Amino acid sequence: MLSIWKKHSVLIPDYIRLALRREAEYKVGFYTFILNQLISISLWLLFWNVLMSKIGSFGKWNYEHVIVLTGFVAFNAGLWLTFLFIWRMPVEILTGALNAHLIKPVHPFLHLIFRRLNLRSFPRMLMGIAIVAYALFHYGLPHDFGSVTLATATSLLSFLAVFMPLAMIGLTAFWIGRAEFLRDLFVELFIFQNYPLTEFPRAFIMFFMFVIPLIFSGTMPVVILTKNFGQWSGYIQSLLIFAALLIIVTVQLLAFNWIWRAGLRRYESYGG
Repeated sequence: MLSIWKKHSVLIPDYIRLALRREAEYKVGFYTFILNQLISISLWLLFWNVLMSKIGSFGKWNYEHVIVLTGFVAFNAGLWLTFLFIWRMPVEILTGALNAHLIKPVHPFLHLIFRRLNLRSFPRMLMGIAIVAYALFHYGLPHDFGSVTLATATSLLSFLAVFMPLAMIGLTAFWIGRAEFLRDLFVELFIFQNYPLTEFPRAFIMFFMFVIPLIFSGTMPVVILTKNFGQWSGYIQSLLIFAALLIIVTVQLLAFNWIWRAGLRRYESYGG
């Protein structure tokens, strides 16, 4: 596995150069996409401002906390959008286009997602970082180097916790053909990462932690960073949260590897 990543790390600069050339050909699309992302984030900030000015705090969550939440979700969404081509995985399988990746001397799945990097996502990631930094310093939220480091690591790793289930759903096309309905159903649940999930009923918390781990995209980084959430607060709790996420991602990677190999055994070169 390490040799596979090492081989692709050498190719990443080439993948980025290809992505930059694509963006240079469609400058209008690049700027309108950034505008779309800016409007989306602004609407979420406006939504929280209007809502919490009417109802006040939401449990232990104040307005400054949901601003940080919005920043982390924006950053995580940017990471996800970078590899947006995963959306076409079922089509690649059904049409036989996967052949073009299987014959290359690289891991076919990694080549599939890296060859179509979406660099339009980078401004959204920068917006997310800027929002988190603004909230921390403008509102004087308590934080330190350890909490910032652990929250950042949780946010980065949480990308895999959401990306891997989507990738595995794409692989179901090996068995059930058109898997778009499963993919779309899964993506519809992404809306929940925008909310402070620690205030949801326990059943929802368990679902969004172990079944579809959206709680790590925004909620848990805020909890770790600001340490203002009762039973969730403290370094020990933060380390346990990160350890749980690490275990979840490890299980997901093992499951993906098994499904990928099983799917390739069913794959027929003319598609399906």
